[in-house]
Amino acid sequence: MLIDHLPDLDASRPQTFSIGRLSDKSWPGPLSARDNKVRLGDVMDVLDDYYVSVDPRAKTRCIDGRHDPELDEGMLGPQVPGGAPGSALAYRLGVDQDDLTRGTFTGDAELMIESYLRLGLSPGGHRDDAESSDGVGCGAIDGLQSVLDCMTNPRLVEDHKRLVKTILDADFNRDHYLRVMGAGLVLQSRSLGYFHGRGEILDLLERKAPGSVSMLRGSHHEAYVVVNMVEGTTLSSNRFAADHGGAQAFGYDLWRSRQLVQALFPLPSHHIDRQRFIHARVMLTIATLMALTDGSLQVLVRLPAEG
Repeated sequence: MLIDHLPDLDASRPQTFSIGRLSDKSWPGPLSARDNKVRLGDVMDVLDDYYVSVDPRAKTRCIDGRHDPELDEGMLGPQVPGGAPGSALAYRLGVDQDDLTRGTFTGDAELMIESYLRLGLSPGGHRDDAESSDGVGCGAIDGLQSVLDCMTNPRLVEDHKRLVKTILDADFNRDHYLRVMGAGLVLQSRSLGYFHGRGEILDLLERKAPGSVSMLRGSHHEAYVVVNMVEGTTLSSNRFAADHGGAQAFGYDLWRSRQLVQALFPLPSHHIDRQRFIHARVMLTIATLMALTDGSLQVLVRLPAEG
């Protein structure tokens, strides 16, 4: 989908750039944007109007673009894959020094939720209204084994690395990338045991942070992925879909991961841990999109104003 024109640039405002489709190859996920009728240029022209200031009291949201009937448009939390529990696997692959042959995702997620609460951050997660006997309704949690499979799939690794490098830009580090990938391969060898019982995560989250779990409605119609680097802002996802004929967007507030690592690893000696966590988080996000989509979604990157 070509852009008919470039949007007028105002250096005093955040800038949105298109980096094309996720891939020119076919990814394993079922979600496709090939029938999307909304012009990319039209979305880029108005995208900034759908970004609002994050309320620090609001719960963390998943990147899911589906409708949340209870979403308070005046009190939105940041969007990251899998909500707060989704950070647990990034910590395990990028930072945790424990033996990768031990531990479970449930245990790791519980520790991450407790870290959020200890640091004064509001955790969050979601279910959906589709009947399912083997999942919670969050693709970033239900499909964790598929996500890990996609990240370590030799046929997808070139695409995966390309997107991670593009998003991290000057912060990309080959050694960090390879270290996380190696940890993923080790964990994949015991993925059945590690991910067993992950369906209990949201019950655990609700017990530790009452009211933190949302219920999303309807089907997936995401046509865009927006990687947002503008700190303190997030996508008004309900309003975006309502104004674009039901076309949804995966909103990924990458700035939140950078904020989180500063809280989790505040000391100067933690510099490498911070970098590796960010690499793991972005790597898992791309792998999640591989597991959920066919690669046809358009990718937009929202950067802070210059100066």
